Amino acid sequence: MADVRRPLIALIALYAGAVMVDRLGEETIGWWVFLLAAGLAAIILARRHRGTRFATVAGAALAPYGILKILAFSGAGSPAFDVYLAVTEAAFLVMVAALAARISSALQSLDDAMGTVVFGDDPAVPLEDPRAGNEILTEMARSRRHERPLSVTVLAPDAQSFDLAVERAADDVLRAIRSRYVRSNIGRLIADQLRRSDILFEDNRSGRFLVLSPETGDEGAALLVERIRAAASGAGLHLDTGTASFPDHAVSFEQLVELAERRLAGDSVVPPRLRAVSGENGATP
Repeated sequence: MADVRRPLIALIALYAGAVMVDRLGEETIGWWVFLLAAGLAAIILARRHRGTRFATVAGAALAPYGILKILAFSGAGSPAFDVYLAVTEAAFLVMVAALAARISSALQSLDDAMGTVVFGDDPAVPLEDPRAGNEILTEMARSRRHERPLSVTVLAPDAQSFDLAVERAADDVLRAIRSRYVRSNIGRLIADQLRRSDILFEDNRSGRFLVLSPETGDEGAALLVERIRAAASGAGLHLDTGTASFPDHAVSFEQLVELAERRLAGDSVVPPRLRAVSGENGATP
């Protein structure tokens, strides 16, 4: 909050000080300069950007000022050009724009911080993300090259226990937000039980999580499932699981996922379409 408060106070003080000095001084800053400064500040604050260079902010302030100043002194009978007044007005506009940019950046950071507090950092990589394709293809190629086992475990939160977990969330939060909150908690719960070599994915379409476990066969996958289900049970959740291993059960990642999906208790949902692996996102199998 201090990152927002300080530049906001400085902006108000600058504007008030400029008005006071203008009223007391002999030279008068044009009314249109104050209006232009207010418009610039409003536009910059509405954009909610961060990391904008000072040169960009200064250019955004000086460009419209220069155009308006030229128009004001181009007509017949225009007042004489005052260099000191022009420099003062330009400096005022640049300082207003710079402070507004600071406030905008601080507000964006505050939004991000609030989102992290509400949802937390999600450790699961979305399955349709290009990063997922790179990780999957790398691990599948390594297992084939070195003839080492690899397993895929699909975990789906039981609908009834998931709804109960959602209902336990704050009543004033919309269900969509509560669902994302609970799903992020499940992702962190699963991630806490994984080894460094395990990779966690999330299929946003179905709401399921997939764990890619290099150097892991059926026995290792079973131990992993036991740890995850025990941790989920402690949090009041039941996870349906299905596991398939390379090369015993299938030879491609899609086939491993399909088999693991079929092994989910009482589940017959179509497996996720793995665009990240099939090449639609630029990855090549």
